[in-house]
Amino acid sequence: MGFVKQLFSGKPDPVLSSALVPDRIITPRFAVDIDSGVLYGTPSLDDFIYGRANIAKAELLSVPAVKRARDLICSEIGKFPLKVYDPNGRVATNFSPNIIGQQEAGVTSAKTITQTVEDMLLSERAWWKVTAMGWHGKPAEVRRLDPESVTVQPKLESYSEGSVMVWPEVPGLIRFDSPSQGLLSASPAIRACIALNRLALQRLDGTPAVDYFTVDGDVDPFDDDTDAQEFLNRWRDARRAGQTGIIPSGLSYQSNNIDPDKLQLNEARQFAVLEVARLTGIDAEDLSVSTTSRTYANMQDRRRERVESVLGPYMTAIESRLSMPDVTPQGYTVAFDTSSYLRADDLTAAQADQVLIASGVLTANEARAKRGLDPIDQPAAPALPASTQENANA
Repeated sequence: MGFVKQLFSGKPDPVLSSALVPDRIITPRFAVDIDSGVLYGTPSLDDFIYGRANIAKAELLSVPAVKRARDLICSEIGKFPLKVYDPNGRVATNFSPNIIGQQEAGVTSAKTITQTVEDMLLSERAWWKVTAMGWHGKPAEVRRLDPESVTVQPKLESYSEGSVMVWPEVPGLIRFDSPSQGLLSASPAIRACIALNRLALQRLDGTPAVDYFTVDGDVDPFDDDTDAQEFLNRWRDARRAGQTGIIPSGLSYQSNNIDPDKLQLNEARQFAVLEVARLTGIDAEDLSVSTTSRTYANMQDRRRERVESVLGPYMTAIESRLSMPDVTPQGYTVAFDTSSYLRADDLTAAQADQVLIASGVLTANEARAKRGLDPIDQPAAPALPASTQENANA
């Protein structure tokens, strides 16, 4: 039973320990080791047993590359206004109140959409709770929920072809499903990036990456584990304060003196950032990693490519969910307006308008309206000849 107790509790059984370790053998109570799973970015067995397989949100966003990728994805989508269109493809003016223009009371749509995309990016799902209904029976106000506060669980349904997990429809809840797995699911690339950042910060504050004490001889210099931990705390505080530490008799200090240059720490961090870029789909140059295999493309082409390949899946997930009949009337659709984000430069836009006006597709006043200019006064119709006017009056 001692082995089973130790396996499930995580604490050594005193009876089992005394039977396996004789009294004359002094085992070290304290040491600083690098978990091979953490170092190489793969979850260890303890991570799954003790529920540490997922990465904390604060720890994830402490990685600069992840924070930058989050801003480029979530904040960019938050800037796009949402519009609802009627079955004829025109902007709907008869569907009000709704949750398209503003979702939460007292909160801008940009803030709510940004946090919603962040929930999808990090936790794989986002949730809105309906707090008010309109006269048309559709949601008129919602409140965004923290994904960690929602406990709705999918159920397993079996069919002749197999089984599938199905999310139940909960009244009053709007669920947004991410097109990809959340970043909090302990991706090896993210874990490796966090470990490398922690290692670099430890070198900056003077903390060796790996150090430990060994016992000289067979006499333990400490009475119990509490005394040993108190000594380690004083040693750590003195080292961080820049003071000279004293090693008591019976102990020997061991340090590996890891050199960042020998470890190729900078190269490893650059590779970790590249892995984050591959994981999120963000261009590596946007994460401050220079690349040499880039072909020429202007800013509009780069933005269009980002919308189609990186932002598009999250935008489509939100548009499709808000276009469902429980949110908008049947036949109405919701879409992000990306015209301002994908607009061309002034010269290219003017040349395009000139071609459209000459071909009769666009009028001069419509082109001026796109730029917020007042329309040009239309020329007055020519006066009819006197004889023609008399005949018309007759």
